[in-house]
Amino acid sequence: MKKYNIQSIIDWLYRISTLQWFNYLQSSLIAAFPIIVVNGFLETILQTLMTDNGFFVVIFHLEHFVASNAIFINQLTVLVQLLQVFANTIIAVQFSRNVIKPLDNNIACGAMAAFSFIILSIKLGQNNELIFLIHGVTFALLTGLGVSKCFDFFRVEVDKDNNDRQNALIATLTNIKPIICIIVSVLALKMLNFEIDSNGVNVHLHSIIQTALTDNHYSLIPMLLILFLRSVSKFMGINADFLFGFSTRAQLVNLNHALKFSHPVTAVYPTAYSTLYACFANLGGDGMLLALIIVVLVIGKNQHLKRLLTWSFIPTFFNFSEPVMVGFPIMYMPIYLIPFIMSPLVTTVIAYPFLKYNIVPAPVYPVPNGTPGLMKAFIASGGNIPILLLALFCLVVSCFIYLPFVKAEVRLINLEHTKFSASFKR
Repeated sequence: MKKYNIQSIIDWLYRISTLQWFNYLQSSLIAAFPIIVVNGFLETILQTLMTDNGFFVVIFHLEHFVASNAIFINQLTVLVQLLQVFANTIIAVQFSRNVIKPLDNNIACGAMAAFSFIILSIKLGQNNELIFLIHGVTFALLTGLGVSKCFDFFRVEVDKDNNDRQNALIATLTNIKPIICIIVSVLALKMLNFEIDSNGVNVHLHSIIQTALTDNHYSLIPMLLILFLRSVSKFMGINADFLFGFSTRAQLVNLNHALKFSHPVTAVYPTAYSTLYACFANLGGDGMLLALIIVVLVIGKNQHLKRLLTWSFIPTFFNFSEPVMVGFPIMYMPIYLIPFIMSPLVTTVIAYPFLKYNIVPAPVYPVPNGTPGLMKAFIASGGNIPILLLALFCLVVSCFIYLPFVKAEVRLINLEHTKFSASFKR
């Protein structure tokens, strides 16, 4: 494809990204970035330093530290879950207020969006304790959209000739109907045991996927299809880890074979999902987002983007990509759809023949929680240098895939800023 055509596609995707609804999405996601990035650091610490199989716990033999701080670790786990709920609540509130921005009652709308999302995110346990359900960003956006549309439906035009006090009374009375409608709707959903993460749509999709793909020793084409669906799901804010969390016998067969012969080179299923995805298509999270951060930090000329991704680097290095997905943002932004999907597909195609024909040993050994993406293949192969170089090569290829899209976005952002500055001076 000619360079002109590629540039035209990128420009077209960027223009789509600047449409009003995508601006609403972008500002809603960015509003939650401070909470998301703090939560990313806490989750990185929790997974790498405060679990029995954490990366730093295993390397520095900190098992006694974990055992002696069990209460603090439990409290930190609860805090991470609450921060996740809080961040998604902010997204629901901001999106509802963005959609209903022309109206005067957006404060009440935002408050009801928060109320609705929190109520739908809690349930009573067996001992009547409150349990928080971790809903995704998509559910937060849908909650905000539903609440804003309810307020919009009951909207009453305010007579500008009235005084401010009278208009405030009219607005207050107008809010009663949508508030009652939202409370009734939320209570109805709770009475129907609406739990999207445990008894809802995700479980049904997960059942279909697991039934259709009972083993993970796939050939190349089914593997690429799975990675494509996973990338699209993640891009749309769906819990991809839940939907595509394969844990099948191929992993156990590979591990037992490697332990029996003391070497993973001749793995029974060298191109299993567990060997290809985690080690070569998930460096920095889905979409190879570590490559995006590297490109922006190296060639990006927009200081705001560089500062934002600097905050996101450490969590992403340890494969916690939420700060980049939400704060950059990547999620729902058309300009990054192509590289986000292409990067894991291309790196899988690159790594596949190396594993298929035993050029490098299959990464079959289990790795500690929070292991940096670049080191997963190295550790899972028993310390093989060539496979580490292969993972590094995959990261470099992903950097080149993201490069034209980052350049285009920075160029277009700077162009819009120049136009705005010129019009402001005039």
